Amino acid sequence: MRGLVRLIVLAIVVIGGYWAYYVFAAADPNDRFGVEINKYMPEQARKFACDKLKERFGAVTAPEGCAAYPSWAGTPVAAPPATPDAATTSP
Repeated sequence: MRGLVRLIVLAIVVIGGYWAYYVFAAADPNDRFGVEINKYMPEQARKFACDKLKERFGAVTAPEGCAAYPSWAGTPVAAPPATPDAATTSP
């Protein structure tokens, strides 16, 4: 029984530690594991993480799960590259 408790505590520490790394130090706001962990966090923790990611990364596309928060509202999304249509090209 004591081993099971230690395993659960270890899992919580590892998952919480990775979430903290994702929020405060990750190089990519769309880190696969960080986004997944953030989805399962309580509402206040998700909001904090999304606000902190916005502060760190600025005008990038919102990570999955963060677009609903006000800090990410109005974030510019990169427009697709313009393709020349037939009317503007010369033969």
